[in-house]
Amino acid sequence: MHWLVLLALLIVPMPARAEDAPPRYAQAAVDGRASAGSTATLVPFGSMTAIIVWRSAVAMDEGFALAKSSASTITVLPLVSCVAESGAKVVIGETGSFDNHYLVTVTTGPHAGCQGVVPIPNVRP
Repeated sequence: MHWLVLLALLIVPMPARAEDAPPRYAQAAVDGRASAGSTATLVPFGSMTAIIVWRSAVAMDEGFALAKSSASTITVLPLVSCVAESGAKVVIGETGSFDNHYLVTVTTGPHAGCQGVVPIPNVRP
C-alpha cells in the first residue's frame, strides 16, 4: 500500500515553488545603452546640430549613403520622418536588429509624436 502512495507522489506533478527557480535579476542595458520603454535624450554627434529621425532602418542606411555621395536634400527628404532638436526627449521602442539604431518616439518639442529610427550615438540614456 505504501508503495502506491510513493508511486502516486512520483507521478503527480508537484507545483513549482519560487525557491526552486534560479535567481532572476533585472535586465540592465548593455554597454550603457537605453532599454526598450525607457526615456532618453537626443544628442548630436560629429558636426550635427539637429538629429534626423529616419522613417526606417533601411531609410537611414539609404540616407547615409546618399549623404556620402553628396546627394541633394530633396533626394534625402522622403527618407526623413522629422528633424528633432538636440535635447529632445524620446521613448525607446526597441534596439535595431544589428544594434546600430533605436526605434524612438519623440515626446518633447515641436516634433513630439514623431516616430522613427535614430543611430545609437544620437541617444543618451
